Amino acid sequence: MLGLSLGALLASAPLLASAPMLPPAAAQQITGSRGRYRASIVVPVSPQQAWRVLTGYEALVGVMPDIKQARVISRNGRQLELAQTYQAPYTFGLPIKARLRLEETPPQKLSYSLISGERIRSLSGSWTITPVPGGIRLEHQIAIDPDVPGFLRSTYYELSEENLLESMRVLKRLMLQS
Repeated sequence: MLGLSLGALLASAPLLASAPMLPPAAAQQITGSRGRYRASIVVPVSPQQAWRVLTGYEALVGVMPDIKQARVISRNGRQLELAQTYQAPYTFGLPIKARLRLEETPPQKLSYSLISGERIRSLSGSWTITPVPGGIRLEHQIAIDPDVPGFLRSTYYELSEENLLESMRVLKRLMLQS
């Protein structure tokens, strides 16, 4: 993806180890390619404000560009299972269902991995909230291997990158409004 946006999740993939760190003054940055991405944005809010928005999984339905449904299936302490349905240009207009395993480390980190999903071979990543002067840096690392035909992969990745950038902008707006 919200909270966690699978769209942002689907639109992204694991980080590239060589990707540069985002300087606090930078507004927004995305690095990576072909399903492995790191996106960062600086937001002038507290870590607690950012955490509330990021983990408001069900509240992000219809607000994030690709999340059409979200439901917390189960929660056990810091671990939970989340069901989401994504529909966006990168899904080629099709609703895509996924079940994710999440581990929360408030208010700093949210890690996720795919339990099962339609048209998704693998998916994992994390959201990290890091205090910086005047606010926080929100970073999303994602690795995704979509189950799409080879001739559609480059289009999928291009549309996913656009969705990831839009998702970061939406999260920033929501955090500023909270």
